[in-house]
Amino acid sequence: MTATRTPAVLLVAFAAACLATACGATSDDDTGSTGGSASYAIDATFTIGLRDDPGTFDPYHSQLIFGEAYLAYDSLLNLAPDGEFVSGLAETWTADANGATFTLREDVTCSDGAPLTASDVAAAITFVSDPANQSPQYGVYTPTVSLTATGDDAARTVEVTVAEPFGFLLHTVGQLPIVCARGLADPDLLRTESDGTGPFVLTDVVPGQTYTFTRRDDYAWGPDGAGTDQPGMPKQVVLRIVTNESTRANLLLSGEINFALITGRDWQRLDAQGLDKVVVPSSGAWLWFNQVDGRVTQDKKVRQALVQSLDFEELVAVSTGETGSLSDGLITAEPKACPGDTVSGQLPGFDVAASEALLDEAGWAAGADGLRAKDGVPLTIDLHFVPSITPDYQPAAELVAQKWEELGIRVELTSDTFTTMNQFMFETSDYDVYLGGFGFGLPHQAVPYLSGPVPPDGTNLSGLHNAEYEELVAQAQALTPPEACEYWGRAEQALFRNLDLVPISNRPWPFYLQHAEARTSSTNFPVPTSMRVLR
Repeated sequence: MTATRTPAVLLVAFAAACLATACGATSDDDTGSTGGSASYAIDATFTIGLRDDPGTFDPYHSQLIFGEAYLAYDSLLNLAPDGEFVSGLAETWTADANGATFTLREDVTCSDGAPLTASDVAAAITFVSDPANQSPQYGVYTPTVSLTATGDDAARTVEVTVAEPFGFLLHTVGQLPIVCARGLADPDLLRTESDGTGPFVLTDVVPGQTYTFTRRDDYAWGPDGAGTDQPGMPKQVVLRIVTNESTRANLLLSGEINFALITGRDWQRLDAQGLDKVVVPSSGAWLWFNQVDGRVTQDKKVRQALVQSLDFEELVAVSTGETGSLSDGLITAEPKACPGDTVSGQLPGFDVAASEALLDEAGWAAGADGLRAKDGVPLTIDLHFVPSITPDYQPAAELVAQKWEELGIRVELTSDTFTTMNQFMFETSDYDVYLGGFGFGLPHQAVPYLSGPVPPDGTNLSGLHNAEYEELVAQAQALTPPEACEYWGRAEQALFRNLDLVPISNRPWPFYLQHAEARTSSTNFPVPTSMRVLR
C-alpha cells in the first residue's frame, strides 16, 4: 500500500464544504436541554464555537455560514420537525411542480427598519437563481432549472415559475435566506453588518475571532410566528472562531461557549460529563467508483468484487468511530422529503470467495506472488479519502485497502486535502475509488453529480451513464412529494444495484450544549428562536 500526502491549501468547492459541515442535515433528536425545569438567564449571551472564520456574513457569497445565516436572515417558510412547512416571512403559500406563490406577512421589517417588500424577495431569489452569480446557495436553496420570480408589492405576493417541472420549490426557494435590498445591492457591507429580517443583527466583527449579534426585540415572524420575547432568549449571540476541536470541547466544559459541533474523540469526555447534545445525522463512508474510459472500475465485475470483499458492519464501526449505522440512502437529512430505505436488498452480501471468483471471471488472474494482473498489467486501485472531514476516514480507508490487497490487488492509498479532492473529482477524474460521503439534502441535488457531462465540462464525478436512473429521475422531476418519492427511491436503487455508488454508513454529528437549550432544523444550527441561556 502506497501513501501519498498533499499540502493543505484553500477550500473552494461548495460540495467539499458540504462534506465538512454536514450542510442539509437535520436533527434526529431535535432538542437540547437540561431535562428538568429550566431556570433561564435574562439578557445573557449565547456563544457558538465555529471551526472556520466565514470572512463575511453574506449568505449569498459564503458557504461557511449555511447553518448560522438564519440568525440574521429569514426564509419564506420553515420546516418543522414533523416534516411539515410552517410560516416564516410568508403567511400563506401554494406550490406545484410548475411554480409557487407566497404571500408575505405585512409586519416584516429589515434590520434597518425598512419594510420587506415582495419585490425585495423576488430580487433575492432572482440573484441566487442565476448561476452566473456563482452563489453557493444555487442548487441548494434554488432549483437548478431556470426560474422567474416576480413581486407584487401591493398584494404582498411573490410568484415563482420554473421553465420545466421541479418538485421541490418549497424545500429550496421556500427556505432560501432572504437578504434585504440594501445588502443585495452592496454585498461588501455584509462583511461588517447584516441586512436581513432575522431575530438578530450583526453589530460587531473582530476578523478571525468573533461575530457579535444583538437581539431584535420587535421580532415576531419566526417559525410559526415565534418571536424574541421568551424567557432565556439571549440579548447577544457571539460566533467565536475556535479552529481546534479539542479547544472547543474544553471551552464547552468550562462554560465559555454554549454550543459547538464536536465530531472527533473529544465527544467521549463531553458525554462523560453529561453535556446535552443535539445529534444531526450525516453521511459517513460511501464508495464512489470511477467509470470513465480506461478505469478498471468501469467493469461491474470488478466493482462487485471490491464491494463483496468488505464486511459492512465492520466498516460502519471503523468509519464512524463506532457511533454510526448502516446507510439507508443518499439523503441523511431528517425529516426527509422522501422517507424510506433505498439501500436494503440492493447490494451483494459479504463474500470473499465470490469476490475472488469475479476477479477471475473478469480476467484478473492471480500470479505466483498472489498479485493479480491481466495481459501483464497489474490490477491497481487508486483509493482516495480526505482525512480532515473526519479522523475516522483514514482508518476506514486503510481497512478497505487491506481487504482489497488480500484479494491480490495493488492499492495506492491517497490522502487528499479539499483542494486536491476538488482537482481529482471536478477537474481531472484521476482516481479509481473515492471513500467519503456527500451533503445531499434533497434527491435532485445528487443528479448533476451522478449523470450528465463529466469534468471538466460537468460534474458527473464518476462518469456514470445509468439509463434506468436517468429515466426515473425524469419521471420524478415532473412530480412533487409524496407522489415523486416512489420514482426518486427507485432511481437511487438503480444506482445501488449497478454498484455505481455504494453508501455504507451514516454517522452522527453531535452539537453539544452547556448552560443552554436549542433546537436544530433542516437549515439552522441552531434555530435562532429556540436558543435559551440557563442560569
